[in-house]
Amino acid sequence: MRKALVLAAGFGTRLHPFTAVTPKALMPIWGVPLLEHALRRLESWGVEEIAVNVHSHPEKMVRYLKERQRTVPGSAKLHVSVEEGKILGTGGALRPLQRFFGDEPFWILNADVVASIEKKPLEQAFRESGSFAAVWLEPKRGPRTVEADRKRRITSFHSDVAGAHGTYTLCGLHLLSPDFFRYLPEREFCTLVEAYEAAMYDNRFAVGAVDPKSYWADSGTPDAYLKIHGELKDRAYRNLPGGEFYRADLDRIPANERNFFCVSATSSLSSDVKGVNSIIGDGTRIESGANIQRSILHGGSFAGKLQRVLAVPLAAYRNAPDSDPQLASLSDEEWTGIQPLGRRGSNRSFYRLFSPSRTAIGIAYTDERAENKRYGKHTALLAEAGVPVPQVIHDYGEDEKMLVLEDWGDDNLQARVLSRPYETIRLYAPVIHAVAALHRDVTRLVRERGVELEPAFDAALYGWERGLFAKHLLDERFGIEQLPTEVENELRMVADTLQAQPQVVIHRDLQSSNVLMRGGKFCLIDFQGMRLGAAAYDLASLLYDPYVKLCAADRRELAKRYVGEFPEQADAAGKHLHLGAVQRLVQALGAYGRLASVGQKQFTRHILPGLENLHEVAELAGLHAVAELCHDLLKRENMREDRAPSASPTSGRNP
Repeated sequence: MRKALVLAAGFGTRLHPFTAVTPKALMPIWGVPLLEHALRRLESWGVEEIAVNVHSHPEKMVRYLKERQRTVPGSAKLHVSVEEGKILGTGGALRPLQRFFGDEPFWILNADVVASIEKKPLEQAFRESGSFAAVWLEPKRGPRTVEADRKRRITSFHSDVAGAHGTYTLCGLHLLSPDFFRYLPEREFCTLVEAYEAAMYDNRFAVGAVDPKSYWADSGTPDAYLKIHGELKDRAYRNLPGGEFYRADLDRIPANERNFFCVSATSSLSSDVKGVNSIIGDGTRIESGANIQRSILHGGSFAGKLQRVLAVPLAAYRNAPDSDPQLASLSDEEWTGIQPLGRRGSNRSFYRLFSPSRTAIGIAYTDERAENKRYGKHTALLAEAGVPVPQVIHDYGEDEKMLVLEDWGDDNLQARVLSRPYETIRLYAPVIHAVAALHRDVTRLVRERGVELEPAFDAALYGWERGLFAKHLLDERFGIEQLPTEVENELRMVADTLQAQPQVVIHRDLQSSNVLMRGGKFCLIDFQGMRLGAAAYDLASLLYDPYVKLCAADRRELAKRYVGEFPEQADAAGKHLHLGAVQRLVQALGAYGRLASVGQKQFTRHILPGLENLHEVAELAGLHAVAELCHDLLKRENMREDRAPSASPTSGRNP
């Protein structure tokens, strides 16, 4: 087999942000690009000509391949197949190369896998297939969606019992006859699996090769990418396949120790920098005293404690095709590194920004939600009233739509309480104090100065929240097409009662995950929806939060403390608290259903505790129709097979 194709056109979406600036195939494993590992493997098997398909970052891929062809003596002859416009898929990539392969069998190898295997098992399987097709199979790792018969002929690529005993993972290494082209679908985009399945109808089967002495791993995610580095080090120590990729000269931790610290030769680290299970890429600078854990840093300057940081240079990321244009506001001299934190509510993108001396949170927003442009001014207003909030480092204004805030880290009240349930009162007490200050003092400042807020809670907004619940939870999740009339009437009564209460400035999204913790201090975030409403809505958002199910005794104690801070709102913590909880939980459950419907399945884990809370407060408030509906929904939710496990055990003392 003299010829091969290396599949290197993938986007590498799961390895973002690194693949926003570097082709996935050029991501290094112990200092050597994935693509280079693939090329060396094929060359060691005697392959003389290798085609490489390219789509993402084509100019960088072509440059690398041309330089390799020029500088590596005795290397295989390389051919670049650029997929312009749209990607062709693993099967579609073959079609333009049919003349290149001619009438000889050829290899296909995915560039994004780390593979250590000899060719003999594949060649034997190829002969057993009648010289049609052989594929490398892994019986223990990966998704294991492939089924094979006793002769290891592949009978299914989409097993109904994926992961069960006797299933396999397709490892991305194939040995194919030129006759394989007959089975490619007649369309531009297609996959190898489609061709294999078409061949089955012609009674031609690929045979799987299983080699217990091999090593295979998919580098598709940051966690997998880190794990591979540790595994290869361990396998080198034990003299196992895959260990040949480990480079002790790049490891700052001795070869006989389990952890690793992979540091590029072109990076700059002070001698006192500590690192564990982390990768420092080319051109990265780490300042004195830094402590790095489970992080991947590919360029930029960093300092301090860095835990689970995935960062690339700001200048490179800003020029990536899909980056937010608002990032142009940020100075390269001040911020050298960036870690995207994802898109959140209100059409905002969040980033962690790095400089040689500190970190910050960048928020890029749009004009679509008017609340976004007021966030910076509201932050200053809350701080003036004594409500703990992140410091505004730079507000670039409505034209540039970029805000830089103090970085409080990732710890929050939710995590603290779940890890220390018997400290609930101590943890919540200062937050209750801040909530009272928000309701009392911020309301006074807003009224005195005529500060612009989001539209106040009214019948329309309460109705919108009911509609969210009806559409995304009842209908889409449970198949109940509309709110029962009795439930609708009770929820309207709840809204009317809350609307009749003295209106204060409320946070609107006051849950435990929006209270960040740092040491013994805290701050409130995500108050962009701040508006006038019933204090009971806010207080209930915190005390009946599905993220942390407080026990009844702790709720009573915290409500009592709120009244001590703001006695004029005694009803909000008393007879109206359960009504506020009903309204807030209706809104939250509708939001969980909507988020789950657009692919964010992790929010389904909060549906069960949310329904439990809603059932409890509906009964306490005498809302019999709502309580009966919740009773039915709880039974349905407990029977669902796709329900994520709840992450909200009851905290504190017994009820």
